Amino acid sequence: MSTHKAACLAVVVLLCATCALTGCSRVAGPDAIMAVAGADEIHGTRTTIGEGEDAITLLHLWGTPYEMGFAHGQLCADEVEAFYGRLLGAADEFGVSMTLIDMAWAQMRPHVPERYMEEMQGLADGAGIDVRMVHRAHAVPDLSEFNCTFFAAWGDSTADGHLHQIRALDYEMNAGIQENPALIVCEPEGQNAFVNIGWLGFTGCVSGMNAEKIALSEIGDHFSDDVETLAGTPMPFLMRMVLEEADTLDEALTIFAESPRTSSFLYCVSDAKIPDARGLRTCADFCEVWAPADYGELALPNYVAWSMGCEDEWDRKLYEVMKPQIGRIDDNTGMHTVMREMGTGNLHAIHYDVTDLELWVANATPGPDPQPAYDQQFVHFDLAQFLERGTGE
Repeated sequence: MSTHKAACLAVVVLLCATCALTGCSRVAGPDAIMAVAGADEIHGTRTTIGEGEDAITLLHLWGTPYEMGFAHGQLCADEVEAFYGRLLGAADEFGVSMTLIDMAWAQMRPHVPERYMEEMQGLADGAGIDVRMVHRAHAVPDLSEFNCTFFAAWGDSTADGHLHQIRALDYEMNAGIQENPALIVCEPEGQNAFVNIGWLGFTGCVSGMNAEKIALSEIGDHFSDDVETLAGTPMPFLMRMVLEEADTLDEALTIFAESPRTSSFLYCVSDAKIPDARGLRTCADFCEVWAPADYGELALPNYVAWSMGCEDEWDRKLYEVMKPQIGRIDDNTGMHTVMREMGTGNLHAIHYDVTDLELWVANATPGPDPQPAYDQQFVHFDLAQFLERGTGE
């Protein structure tokens, strides 16, 4: 973790030493579990796609926030508990104590929609764990900085006119986060259906696509300590809000612009219905929207992208790779020309065909000698087809 994040946490400790954490004390008891488990149905199913080390759990959840969370926890209890142990253990190894994470969460908590608090409580109850574990895990991304890559291309820039987008997540593989990868298809009551590409136990979103053909990618950056805060909506919940609530690109941009933000993040948000996409450069103090022409000497038609940051040498490196691809960008461009050949997307690597609501995802192999996602077999998933035959109500 960078020194400026540690400094932010030190400030949080000083400001919040007397704060009581809200909603963090209840651990699921047998009565609570039996009451829901005894209902007519569990609001979720669990299957697997892919084979061997490339296998991914496919979790399907539907219903109210608590019902979805409870099903998630009950269907995946062992993996959920193990995920929190690995993620929070890695934070502790980097010198970030649970006390510091709790203080950070106390700053974020007022900006977390209640439906996510209910879902996290349901997950904790279903898995039989302390809900503080769930809260801590969802505070970690805004305390970390990591380098990633994304692009979106559409129209005449792609081989088939479809909107193609990648999300290459570069993060610490030795933490073991990749041990239980998951595609979590959610059909929340009153919200858009979407697929969350992540891990069992993580209800927030760092990569995803919704049924309205909105897709998201993100990159952690650092503009200045002065423009960052912990008193905002955690990035994984901000991204999830967009997937659940946005039917159009304009609606997605409005959610990003009007929500209280935390750290420095770059986003790619696309809408294949138009088709069009934008890059966003955001932090607590500003939300800049970048169209293709805004990239200056690195501009390409019908294309937005960043790699490792908005002012990194990798931006030019990506530009040089993509320039000869204009007019023929397809899934092979994302999976092989960019992610595999450039070596980006070590934790997970995703290519979206947003137009057809399809994606291909690869994950890093399990330890003790993990191999990067971009060198693994990509597993195909068709969200449109799944939702057509899905069992959710």
